[in-house]
Amino acid sequence: MAADPVSQAVRRRPMLVRSARAGVSSAAVRAALADGGWQRERTLTTLSGTAVILVSAPDGGSGVLKIAADAAGIASLRWEHEVLRRLGSDGRLGDWRKLLPVPLRWDESGAGAFLLTSRLPGQDGRRLPRESLTGTAITAIAPLHRCAQTVADVDAALLDRWVDEPAAQLRKVARPGAAGRLAADLRNALAGRRMTLGWTHGDFHPGNVLAGPGGRIAGIIDWDQAHERDLIATDLAFWLLTARGPGRRRELGGRVAARLAAGRCWTPAESRLLGLAADGDPARGDPAGSDPAAGRALLLLAWLRHVAGNLAKSGRYARSPLWVRGNVWPVLRQVTGG
Repeated sequence: MAADPVSQAVRRRPMLVRSARAGVSSAAVRAALADGGWQRERTLTTLSGTAVILVSAPDGGSGVLKIAADAAGIASLRWEHEVLRRLGSDGRLGDWRKLLPVPLRWDESGAGAFLLTSRLPGQDGRRLPRESLTGTAITAIAPLHRCAQTVADVDAALLDRWVDEPAAQLRKVARPGAAGRLAADLRNALAGRRMTLGWTHGDFHPGNVLAGPGGRIAGIIDWDQAHERDLIATDLAFWLLTARGPGRRRELGGRVAARLAAGRCWTPAESRLLGLAADGDPARGDPAGSDPAAGRALLLLAWLRHVAGNLAKSGRYARSPLWVRGNVWPVLRQVTGG
């Protein structure tokens, strides 16, 4: 049997793609582009284990090529492909699926993997002011949240996924015992609560939203952290923490720590937006408004998910004292004193 060209290319590892910072060889890029006459336009800078390349076809089509050569990157691409496949075929989502990239080609070998998708129109949401984007973005993600929406008690399986698994990643950079104390704090706050669950994007921030004319949402990208039967409110919480606004120059950890220190995790306006995740039904529980403990837990979950996701994507984060000091230590000092 002939050897897989992507596998061969990744094993040889000659000159690296210069701006990708992902350890992916130029030969692997050429192999991934071989079918369909795709041509590379430009490579996006990334700190993860995945190279992201904008490509075009002779017929005028455009796409996004993601290539991974390490285990974490391959697993991430595999899951993103599965999520796009499942959501793209879910008839309950109707025309909303136009906001999703369409998988065009997927290939995986023992040494690497790549995913080629369509490229959606629109400009990076980070270029728009928070006030003009937040309402439309939350409206745009709502059909996903409503798909398969349910209300359930937070059980051991959910606590493992929401708390224990990300806390295990946090232990890579946390002081001894701090990650364990944080996990115990969150478990106590969440166990047995009734929460609204459904599909989430998992990394919902302005950089993953594409805006079209008039500020309408033209696309939502990067689905490698999406989950089914997840806490819907975390998508909205993370958006509120990352959208542009006053004080957004500091790292995410500093912003979260400041909210914890102030004793009010969410403003009244933010609490109203987060209440949308409960569909306005008091029986479903207000994730941030009248229950301060729930609001605090939601803030910490959104932060923990982000930090753990970065640590899982690349060892570069754990090896960066600047990133750890800005994103991890301020929150742990507020929560655990360590």
